Amino acid sequence: MKISVVIPVLHEQDQINGIIRHLRSIDPDVEIIVVDGDPGGSTIAVIADGTVFRLGSSIKGRGNQLAAGTATASGDILVMLHADTFLPSHAFSSILAAISRGADWGAFRLGIDATSPSYRLIERFVDLRCTLFELPYGDQAIFVSRSALQDIGGIPAIPLMEDVALARTLRQAGFRFTILPERVRTSPRRWQQDGIVRRTLCNWLLLLRYLFGADPRKLANQYRAN
Repeated sequence: MKISVVIPVLHEQDQINGIIRHLRSIDPDVEIIVVDGDPGGSTIAVIADGTVFRLGSSIKGRGNQLAAGTATASGDILVMLHADTFLPSHAFSSILAAISRGADWGAFRLGIDATSPSYRLIERFVDLRCTLFELPYGDQAIFVSRSALQDIGGIPAIPLMEDVALARTLRQAGFRFTILPERVRTSPRRWQQDGIVRRTLCNWLLLLRYLFGADPRKLANQYRAN
């Protein structure tokens, strides 16, 4: 089975070549699609790997970019990856094994690339959220079979909370979820920029507002403002 990795980006010039090299170190032949939310294509312009598919997005927002990228991908399994999240060394074999055991979609456990005990607490809460509610976030490298994604109509083309909308739709459709034992290694930059408590509370508030019907476009504007 073929795996495609779709990376939505916005002003990730400093990160993108590092994540591409990382993916190639896991599997030199994996299909990589980078979808740039900047109309000027500032991130895709600096990509050094000539085999990477570069797409521009007419509408900024991770959901819109992921929808465009997954529509272009040729893989049987789609992996949605943030530009600042590194996968475990055997990520693709773990995904293939999970699919072979009957999973339709899933994610890795969250790992935050920082030493403070506060980050370990965040990771444990995320583990619990995924166990109880089957609700991974995009920084956990969500993967899904092409057949399941096509069955639900693709990635929700919304600027924020596309990961939550995708998870809820897949769960409601009865597709089998799995949380893999390995952890990704994601950048702590957002928590460090905003403060751990403030960023965590903001994330919870955004989730609750979305679940109670708030417009994802307004939530995206608030997320960027914060």
